[in-house]
Amino acid sequence: MNLRSAPRPRVLKATMGPPATDRTVPGRPVPTFDLYDLSAARLDGCRGLILSLNCDQVFLGTRTELLADWVRAGGRLLVNGHVHRPFLPGLPAWRRLDHRGPRDLRISPVTPHPVWEGVDFDELLYRTGVPGTPTGAELVRVGVAGFYGRGYHGALPEGGTVVNGIGPHRLPVDIGYPLGAGEVLAHAGNDLLSFTDRDRTTRHLGPRLLDWLEGL
Repeated sequence: MNLRSAPRPRVLKATMGPPATDRTVPGRPVPTFDLYDLSAARLDGCRGLILSLNCDQVFLGTRTELLADWVRAGGRLLVNGHVHRPFLPGLPAWRRLDHRGPRDLRISPVTPHPVWEGVDFDELLYRTGVPGTPTGAELVRVGVAGFYGRGYHGALPEGGTVVNGIGPHRLPVDIGYPLGAGEVLAHAGNDLLSFTDRDRTTRHLGPRLLDWLEGL
């Protein structure tokens, strides 16, 4: 397909495997593409880019200049997952958290950020992984702690901000930092869009994440 012949989406998601469409946010589908098709032409006209947690970091290391130039020109990038091979300037490596129970994995806000505005952080901590959306005490009873994250970013880049912390010491699980005219948001856990649940306060997370990526 000629990339320039189709309407240019403002937000894209790079993942591994055949292209699909992420419909986590109703009415706002996010087109996905195979990471190995990452190119300047692919990013042309794109305002925000999501890197899925399963992305090949060795390959991303060969595209550092491309990604860094795109962010510096004003792009907004969400990095999901455990960074073992930092592929962007300022991007820190992931460290495993020594956790023994939910208390060690509790998520708490450190610096206000529009993406997490109005979200009940207990709903980030406990998830069932099965259909149904229990809340409150029922969610605690049947949920499993730690889907959101079980580790943290080992350093904070220059100019960076800890957005959310994990555990009693509020270690940086979500961080943001400027890169040129653009911004990087790094989430040390499962794909952030996947936490958008229609019947919970986390329903706000997906739309606000897309707003942030689009610069709204």
